[in-house]
Amino acid sequence: MPFIMAKVNSKITSKQKLQLKTGLGKAISFVPGKSEDVLMVGIEDQYDLYLRGDGEQALAYISVAIYGTPQHEGYIKLNLAITELFYKTLHINPENIFIDYEDIKVWGTSGYLIDENGVHVPEGIVDD
Repeated sequence: MPFIMAKVNSKITSKQKLQLKTGLGKAISFVPGKSEDVLMVGIEDQYDLYLRGDGEQALAYISVAIYGTPQHEGYIKLNLAITELFYKTLHINPENIFIDYEDIKVWGTSGYLIDENGVHVPEGIVDD
């Protein structure tokens, strides 16, 4: 499951949030095997961000965490698509858009642990 968390220091309208969510859903498809169907997105506006001591200019810090892509296939196109999306949607200059990539090696969901060896089912999951 890829996760993209965007933090910007300006106000984002509901319409812009939808545009960003939709655009990120399209952009993640540059990474083989990833799509909006498995993407989780978080968008936080009016976040206190400062660059070189200045918090007045429009800034974006975007964290992209992806499982199972150690060779970073598609990341160059993904990076450009994210940059263009935030520039076109929020008018943030590309020089003020910073994207951090994290390789997820192990993750869990529904009580299961997932890693390079597969899905690990724990004993004793309790149903409510």
